[in-house]
Amino acid sequence: MAPEKIPPVADYHVHTPYCGHAQGKMVDYVKCAIDAGLPEIGFSDHLGRYYLTKSQKRRYWDWGMDQRNLGRYLSEIAIRSGLEIDYIEGAEDLLRSILSLYSLDYLLGSIHCLPSQGWKHLAHYARKDPWPVYEQYFAMAQAAIASGIFDSLAHIDFIWRYVKWPDTKAEQVFANIDHTIKMAADRNVAIEINSNGFLWSQLYKVNGGDPFEALLTSLKKHGADITIGSDAHKPEFVGKAYGGLIPALKRQGIKRYTTIEQRKRRSVALP
Repeated sequence: MAPEKIPPVADYHVHTPYCGHAQGKMVDYVKCAIDAGLPEIGFSDHLGRYYLTKSQKRRYWDWGMDQRNLGRYLSEIAIRSGLEIDYIEGAEDLLRSILSLYSLDYLLGSIHCLPSQGWKHLAHYARKDPWPVYEQYFAMAQAAIASGIFDSLAHIDFIWRYVKWPDTKAEQVFANIDHTIKMAADRNVAIEINSNGFLWSQLYKVNGGDPFEALLTSLKKHGADITIGSDAHKPEFVGKAYGGLIPALKRQGIKRYTTIEQRKRRSVALP
């Protein structure tokens, strides 16, 4: 059977071994992108928490790059250079002081843990009452958008992929998704469409509706910009699931996506 043809759409969420939990060399990711016919690839490894205060470092789970590797990581990139950065409320100025030292094409904001829940990865909260976790997650997503730091908010679907769906609160979750998208559109922050969120929606169903479809509906309704990313942690995953994801976007009436160079955006038609 012939391999699935990957639509020629930029992949702006690609990791490297510098983050400590991805495999393969940068050049291998680039070769896979070229072989797949992708027009652009953007590396967006996790920024480490080294810029936080000592008290914050002691309690904050970390999986990002060591400070010593950040300059080296950026010097090796010959395509689009980005970072994926966990939003930490109250540490905005510390973060800005680090970012001012480097020339970057784009910044992805993300939320993998919540201070109100103990600063651990969201997967650790799987046995908790899910609704307070969901409430805090969307509050942090909206604060990240309001911070003005990020070009795009990464994988908003992360919460329902890792924390049990709150069956009795489905309507409130959908309202939070819609409000977050509207806020992003109003503040000119893009929303990332993540391959993992699309794949999750193909495998799992929840009560009350499909959160991925709700996400696309809100994006179309509010006219929010989107970036698209595979979240690849291995070279062969660059452009992952684009063969199903891109047609799904177009069926929903989403016809364009965003590329970014030196923090300046360009709107591109989906093929």
